[in-house]
Amino acid sequence: MGDIYEVRHYLHQHPELSGAEHNTHELICSFLERCNPSKIFRNVGGYGVVALFSKDGAKTTIAFRADIDALPINETTTLPYSSDTKNVAHKCGHDGHTTILLRFAEKISQNPPSCNVVLIFQPEEETGKGAKKIMQTGVLQSLHIDMVFGFHNIPQQPNNMIIVRHNTFAAASAGFVAKLKGRQTHAAHPENGINPGLAVAEMIEKFDSYSRNHYEPECFQQSTLIYTHLGEVALGTSAGDAEIIFTLRAFSNKDMAEILHFASSTLSEIGSKYHLETGYEIIEDFPAVENDNELTDFMIYTAIANGYETTEPDTPFRWSEDFSQYLTEFRGAFIGIGSGMETKELHNPDYDFPDRIIEPASDFILHIARSINTL
Repeated sequence: MGDIYEVRHYLHQHPELSGAEHNTHELICSFLERCNPSKIFRNVGGYGVVALFSKDGAKTTIAFRADIDALPINETTTLPYSSDTKNVAHKCGHDGHTTILLRFAEKISQNPPSCNVVLIFQPEEETGKGAKKIMQTGVLQSLHIDMVFGFHNIPQQPNNMIIVRHNTFAAASAGFVAKLKGRQTHAAHPENGINPGLAVAEMIEKFDSYSRNHYEPECFQQSTLIYTHLGEVALGTSAGDAEIIFTLRAFSNKDMAEILHFASSTLSEIGSKYHLETGYEIIEDFPAVENDNELTDFMIYTAIANGYETTEPDTPFRWSEDFSQYLTEFRGAFIGIGSGMETKELHNPDYDFPDRIIEPASDFILHIARSINTL
């Protein structure tokens, strides 16, 4: 592989879905071997890669994480956790994030900072599984990490703008899959069965009303209807089963627990009212990314000291990030890096990661590593 931009273009042209990042894993390992890390951990929590750059006498170990998976891009594609790589693309910039961290590896291999550095190349971010799987291996804990940093490109912000947030950076979210079971019967005699149709309608209305009543930033809790399925396409049959999926969001883990309680209790109450059996499943759950405020201040200071502009949004981002899993055990902070006012929004079919921010972004990470001992 040639220069760092060729690496990004290769990743962009060979995207792999969550849980199927085999070739991406091999490219990362091959590139890292050229940088002579102290150790490379392969297949960490699936196709994850962890690289350690140790420094004799170092008292601090810091980690940086990049996500590596791609997305399905249209309705004909299987779900994100499928191994089918048809119609897949990097429409969130994970190819760019991976490249930024590989460029950083090049730089510290040539002129290492005074701390130990751990690089985490994480699969399965889009499904919220990857960080949890990596944490469960114990590899990061064995490296005695003192703090961990993450980043994401942010379209429609000026190039290389450092976007920070004290407290919550990105929202918590979870998929709430509600199942209602009644009793199917002949459509000519619906009174002999238990049709969940009215229960489904009431659930949709109540979830929507709850969301509208908790929409202000200080108590933001959002419910979005994603999918419904009721009965079968059989005109002689009254429906007996239903499934509804909502995405629930909140700006804090405490508020997320509240909306999950609302969802489960509402399902139970409606099920009882209409004499239905009910159950639910929580999928793709992301805790809120709650930054360490001292580390946030440190990154603001580091940015300004090295000529970067910073901005702090009034409210957290509504999207979620499984970087939050690392924050359950390590001090850490997450930032955004502006990827240009003209760049399409994340997950837009026309989105493409801009190469122009790779060098400045990797430089900023290097400034963090070089300045960490000033904390």
